[in-house]
Amino acid sequence: MADIRQGTVETGAGPITFLAGGTPAPDRPALVLLHGIQGSASAWRAVMEPLAEDGQVFAPNLRGRGGSHTPDRLEDYTPAGFAADVDAFAATIDGPFVLVGWSMGVLVALEYVARYGTDRLAGLGLVGGSAHPGGDCHWFRGETPDAIATEAAARAKALNLTETATPFAVAGSWLAARAADHRATLARVDVPTLVLHGTDDDQCPLSHGRVIADGIAGAELAVWPGCGHNPMAHDPAGVAVALGTLRGRA
Repeated sequence: MADIRQGTVETGAGPITFLAGGTPAPDRPALVLLHGIQGSASAWRAVMEPLAEDGQVFAPNLRGRGGSHTPDRLEDYTPAGFAADVDAFAATIDGPFVLVGWSMGVLVALEYVARYGTDRLAGLGLVGGSAHPGGDCHWFRGETPDAIATEAAARAKALNLTETATPFAVAGSWLAARAADHRATLARVDVPTLVLHGTDDDQCPLSHGRVIADGIAGAELAVWPGCGHNPMAHDPAGVAVALGTLRGRA
């Protein structure tokens, strides 16, 4: 397996740390993997190792985790703020890239499309997420930052997250994410797209994955029987194969 290394890039908002593997391949765009609301780049490590054998792969730590910049205002932990982090990080990558989001990372990926377009995208992967969490996606049930922070430890254990965001960042992220609505953005996606969702996802129902796939022209919907909210923990090798195939289509 390829080695996964750590790095840091400086942006106007502050540092963004990341995991990286592989070397540039002329016919293979880089993959940029976005973690969920509570996780970090480490959620992707087991998937990155095989993917790095066939090209570049990156997993940035968005604000509030993993040594990246940590704003002290709740309102800075919004999909727009995270998308700005993605744009700043992407500026350090040569050529087009495939953007992949998991859970809240799906919202961030769609926010990126809404704000920055698809000119730099070679493909899009949307894993276990929603374009409009609303009242159906139960990442957290608390109504205040303190209540959400209290829930965070139990949720991290349930999802096998070994490195997590600060409770403050989690609270700000959820208060913003639950109100986000990117259903209208789906029609703007014009690159090869994979939507991967588990049948047993108790955090974000499969119906949300179907909405995403139906809203993006030509999107492939991969439904995994028996898989919960974290496909990377369920079958990391399978996720790597699916993303490698997507990269091959890009």
